[in-house]
Amino acid sequence: MKKPLALALVLGCSLCLMLLVSCSDASYITPAMTFAYDDFGSEPIASSLLGPKGKDTQVIVRFASTRITPPADGPDIRFVNTEKAMWFLRREVRKMPKTEETAAERQRLQSTYSRLYEVYSTKRNSFLSTPGSTYGPGVDKALMMPPMPPRI
Repeated sequence: MKKPLALALVLGCSLCLMLLVSCSDASYITPAMTFAYDDFGSEPIASSLLGPKGKDTQVIVRFASTRITPPADGPDIRFVNTEKAMWFLRREVRKMPKTEETAAERQRLQSTYSRLYEVYSTKRNSFLSTPGSTYGPGVDKALMMPPMPPRI
């Protein structure tokens, strides 16, 4: 009698442990992406999103709040929300004239957008695939993370 009960307990604990390990897998964690300041355009363009350029400014794009004030001591790091960065890149590329002089900068901004789109669309698809009843009646989850086009 004790042997089947102990076996059931061990199997139950093993199943719970496997579930916890699978839930903590790194594939569920959205990484913060690191960019150079110039990936968001030249300083006159990027300063509206990132503030003035410093020496060796790094930009970390993440699914959190934006903080463009660099720390007083330490490296010059700016934090930008992913959705805000994508809207900024779309707006700036559309405002840019389509000339030979701006072609390289347009390409760089589009490349930055493409890198962000991969992470954003993966997170959005995961978010929308979960049940939505916890947000209450009348709340559309698709509006919490609006769809973004794959290209600018």
